[in-house]
Amino acid sequence: MKKWRIEYRPMHTETPLSFWVHKQVDHDVWYYANEFEPPLPKAIPSKGYPFLVVNAMGVELEFSSVAEVEHFLAVISQKNMPTTWKLSRQRTASYGPNRHWLSRLPSGIKPRSKRERIIPIVEKALNDFRKVCA
Repeated sequence: MKKWRIEYRPMHTETPLSFWVHKQVDHDVWYYANEFEPPLPKAIPSKGYPFLVVNAMGVELEFSSVAEVEHFLAVISQKNMPTTWKLSRQRTASYGPNRHWLSRLPSGIKPRSKRERIIPIVEKALNDFRKVCA
């Protein structure tokens, strides 16, 4: 049984990773921006915006872009995950580390032994998601 699904939504749906991955280009305030780097995904005609939901160890992980999944994997794949302070500084935003997506990730899946079980599931889901978003 697959542990992920791809949904299509009528509007782009922000996830806890969106702000941290997609940096605003044309406005100082993220919510008012229209251009982002990397760009937000485009809608697929007659379907909508692709949205990935991965069920891992009783937790639903949500992603609205391939870039978000790649960033998630880059962080959780590290032997010692970076601190939210370090990750927050990389974004150069006024948001503190308590608002970072990593601080919102359930603590039950943060130990390395748990992350090692989640990574292969997310990688397989990413392969399917890339095909849809291409």
